Amino acid sequence: QIRNEIIVLFMAGHETTANSLAWCWYLLSQAPDVEAKLHAELDEVLGDRMPSFADVANLPYTRAIFDETVRLYPPVPVLSRQASEDDTIRKKHIPRGSLMLVVPWLLHRHKNLWDEPDAFIPERFLADAPRKINKFAYLPFSAGPRVCPGKNFGLVESVLSIAILAQRFRLKLPKGTKVTHECRLTLRPKGNLPMQMEFRK
Repeated sequence: QIRNEIIVLFMAGHETTANSLAWCWYLLSQAPDVEAKLHAELDEVLGDRMPSFADVANLPYTRAIFDETVRLYPPVPVLSRQASEDDTIRKKHIPRGSLMLVVPWLLHRHKNLWDEPDAFIPERFLADAPRKINKFAYLPFSAGPRVCPGKNFGLVESVLSIAILAQRFRLKLPKGTKVTHECRLTLRPKGNLPMQMEFRK
């Protein structure tokens, strides 16, 4: 039991967050306008002091950046579920007990569910966004009774990690670096994701 819980801690509570933050820095390095808005929010809310738990609620754009990151690169891009009862999908009978796959990677980039689905637009997650997000179209932490129990911890941890690093540094993708992904249990950069750190002025 101890071994199993340690495995879950590392896989569900460490690797998913680490991969998501890696994708976050990659996306920010490709979107200087988003990065500038992030820095402006951090400077206004935090100044030079280190962020704390109490600051998370006052960093909506930082949170939106993370939300948009896990939309484009969901930590677990394929979820398996078992049908609890008979059903019919597109005229196909689904017997009770069938193994079903829910694919956040596809849902999160579906053109009928999202405006500009392949674009990095954190503003879509702000409170005043014109289009409200369907809770079943956005599943980075799954949904329903099997939702990730570490969801809130992961959100707070990620927002604080972004804020702490972005206060002091900018991360840049070295010229000529090609970035692609691979899916095992989690969605990660294939090979590695080299980034150059430089101090903010």
